[in-house]
Amino acid sequence: MAAHKMFMQAMASEGIKQFSLCPSFGNLARFEFFRNRAERKFGVWLVRNKGIYFALPFVTGPKAATSDYQPIPQGFPDLAVPVEKIYPCLVPFLELEDGRTIAAVDGADEIKPAADGSSVSAVWKRWVVAGAKAGETVDEGLVSQVTWSLQGNALHRVESLTVSKPLRIRRLWLAVPSRNDHLETIETGGNRFDRFTSASGTLDVQLKQSDWPVQISAFATGDNPLGRSDRGPIPLHAGVTKKWEIILSANP
Repeated sequence: MAAHKMFMQAMASEGIKQFSLCPSFGNLARFEFFRNRAERKFGVWLVRNKGIYFALPFVTGPKAATSDYQPIPQGFPDLAVPVEKIYPCLVPFLELEDGRTIAAVDGADEIKPAADGSSVSAVWKRWVVAGAKAGETVDEGLVSQVTWSLQGNALHRVESLTVSKPLRIRRLWLAVPSRNDHLETIETGGNRFDRFTSASGTLDVQLKQSDWPVQISAFATGDNPLGRSDRGPIPLHAGVTKKWEIILSANP
């Protein structure tokens, strides 16, 4: 409601009374900082290129690690995020030995966008405890460095984790939530693709490389909170459990 009110006020101040239902937009690729200070950085990577468009935010939400405030490409074809859930949407959650779950989200310690807007890298030295108060961080001696890069209609995410002291992790897991309602697994040339399909298009998910053992599974959310997004229902989620790389390829 607050966003709608601000939007309508902006429309009135600009004297805009109507606009096309299908506006024409040019291509773009750039990063906009919301805050670029030393203690924590916030911003958004904006991409619109040949039918592939998304906004990848580095922001914080009502609680630490809230799903739709995580750095996942919002608007990327056939991806969708559950609304305001503590859930690892394309961002790993790490369960520590003491039972806490931490995540590298809610802004970042460093954000380095490429000059041409084709990629962005971020570093987290301070993590958040999932579900805790927003803005509170912890230092576990663990550094996450993530690089997102766009290559044609494929979006690559590469992450490396570096520890400065012994750290026991019980579990690392994440989910790829999709609006598509059919899933099939394809193996070709030694590569595995998990393909989500529907009438709207196809989303291929490939775990390109991982330094950990991996277990992949899928589940249908049904009519529960994890199956509800601001873009409609999310019937399927695929979960995947040093360095790892995942590739999202869209064919709208």
